[in-house]
Formats: sequence, structure tokens, C-alpha cells
Amino acid sequence: MGKTLSCLLAAGLITVPAASHTKGFVSRKVVASQQGPHLTSRAAILMDAKTGAILYEKNAFKQMDPASVTKMMTALLVIQHGHLSRVVTISSHAASTVGSRMHIATGQQYTVYDLLHGLLMRSGNDASVALAEADAGSVSRFVAKMNVKAQELGAFNTQFENPNGLTKPGHFSSAYDLALIARYAMTVPLFRQIVANKEAVVTELRHHQRREIHNTNQLLYTFPGATGIKTGTTDAAGKCLVASAQRNGDELIAVVLHSQDRYSDARNLLAWGFEHWSTVEVVHPGEVLAQVPVQGGQQPMVPVEAMHSVWLSLPNQETYHINATLKVLKAPVARHQASGFITVTTPGQPAVVTSVQTMQSDAAAVHHHRWWIIRGK
Repeated sequence: MGKTLSCLLAAGLITVPAASHTKGFVSRKVVASQQGPHLTSRAAILMDAKTGAILYEKNAFKQMDPASVTKMMTALLVIQHGHLSRVVTISSHAASTVGSRMHIATGQQYTVYDLLHGLLMRSGNDASVALAEADAGSVSRFVAKMNVKAQELGAFNTQFENPNGLTKPGHFSSAYDLALIARYAMTVPLFRQIVANKEAVVTELRHHQRREIHNTNQLLYTFPGATGIKTGTTDAAGKCLVASAQRNGDELIAVVLHSQDRYSDARNLLAWGFEHWSTVEVVHPGEVLAQVPVQGGQQPMVPVEAMHSVWLSLPNQETYHINATLKVLKAPVARHQASGFITVTTPGQPAVVTSVQTMQSDAAAVHHHRWWIIRGK
């Protein structure tokens, strides 16, 4: 599609007349039957991992109990703080944590790296407390960092009260916020690696005991292309799942909260998304977007290109528009000189704006003057 677009633009569908600035546009069809998937969950969202576009939502901004899906944020902070080979001695507070467990005991020792596997794969509430204590000195200090990070990511409808998702007043999130957190976390290589694992081996260092653990996310075993991410279950939250999958180079993130059948809901969401949507690079650096006039230059026009790629999430049979607002330049013109911007729009999504720059330089025209010397006689 990018090559086709480049040819259209280079053919003159966006050109700039001799004025201080101008606008032009080109539209392209890429398209779908937009009947949504069948779901049993009270809240859900489907997000394009690359663009962040919302492809489907159901009560996605409603405050809900997130259960152990909370642990995405716990793992994200621990990974980003580093010290993965650090040895953690398990406290009695961590070992006695109720609910789903990695089954660690007081006085045992594990690396941060192994505890992260127990946290994300086995959904260990005990591992979450051990990691929080090791990372911040106390659970309360760690939770404060979780809430700061949520705000940084734009998860404004989220508040954490613990690092594991055990039901507690004031502990809530939304399907949209959890998709935001998941989208960011999946850009972190170690996080992405752990949540995709079906099995892993962890070692208790004091007694040199190795054991195998298995991922609670059954979607990894049943949905082709599944890449993660995290299960969650409590009486208050019901069955929850944040799931991701890749197909044909596209990656989607599905969140289902308080579901009667979380795996069927996630499969239906992801399959529907892959069937009806595509992630498309509609503009990329290196393609000629327009020819911009140069006043006083050696050439009348210079080509311009986008400074950054523009990706869109497009339903099948949808139209997008590229609107250009470009400057008329005065010689001399440098290569990669800013020369305006383009705005890419498609129905139902925020506009994407990126700057454009010249693809080549152009020197000022050389004017030759003749001098006549009149000699007196």
C-alpha cells in the first residue's frame, strides 16, 4: 500500500502552488462487516498493540476489580528497576500471602528473575509481596510507585492498593487502562518473554531445589499466535484475562473482565479483530509525498517526505485521508529542512500528525551580470 500511495502522491495529487502555504489531500480505500464478537464479559476492549487504536469496547472505561491482572504493573516496575540476579530471602509476610501462590516458604531464597516467572506465570501472590519488599523496602512504598507509573502511562482510571490484585476497597482499574499497561509492558523484552512462556524452571537457592512451573494462561496452548499475557480471578472480579496474539505481522491486545468464559471471549475478540482489521503503514519515510516550490532556487520544486512512519488501524473497506499543509521554501534549501506537516485521518479515530522534510538540498540560483565599461575618448 505504501508504494501505491507514493505513486499517487508523486503523480501530483498533492502539489503546492506558488503561495506561502497550501493544503491538499489524497484518499485511499484499504474495509468490513462491523458486527462485533459475542462476549460474556461485563467489560472488554480490543486494542491494536502498534497504534493503540480501540477496535472494540464494551464498558471499557468502567471501574472494575482487576484481580491478578494487577501483576502486570508489579512485574513492569521490577523489571525496569533492574537487579534481576539479586537474591531475595522470602519473608514470613510474603510466604503467608493468601490466594494463588508460587508456593515459596519463609527463609527460602530466589532470584528476582525467578520470582518474576512465579509472579507472571503462576500468578503468585506470595511472589508479588516478596518482589515488592525487595524492590521498595515495603509493600506500601512499592504500591505508591505502581500508582505513579499508572498515571505516567495515562491509566487515569486506575488505583492500586496492593501488588497482587487481592480484593481491597479502592483497588480498581478499567479494561482500557489495563490495555494501556499491557501495551507498554509488551514493549519490554523480558516481560514479553516471560508471559509467552508455557513452562519454566525456577531454583530455590538455599537448598538447590529446581522445579518446573506452568503458565496459568490457557490461551497460550489453544490459540495460534498467542503471545501472552495475564490471568486474574477473585470472587469480586470474576474471571479476567489480558491476552495478546500476533498474526501476519499485526498484534492485538484483548482485555475481558468478569467473564463467564474468559478464554472463549478472548479468542472471539482476537479472531474478530484479525478478520476485520489491519495495521497499515500508510506513510513511511523515503517516499515522495509532495513537490514543494522553491523561490529563488536552482530547481523550481523539491520533493518532501514524512519524518516518521504513520501507522493506522483500518477496518476493511475503510477510507483514510492524507491532508498536507506545506510551506513554500526560499533558497537556499537544506536537505531534511522542515517544510510543513501532514495529517492522516480516518473515521472514528484521532488524527495522526507528523512533520515533513525536504529530501534534497537546493542552492540559490546564480545570477550572471554583465558589465560594460565605457571608455572616454
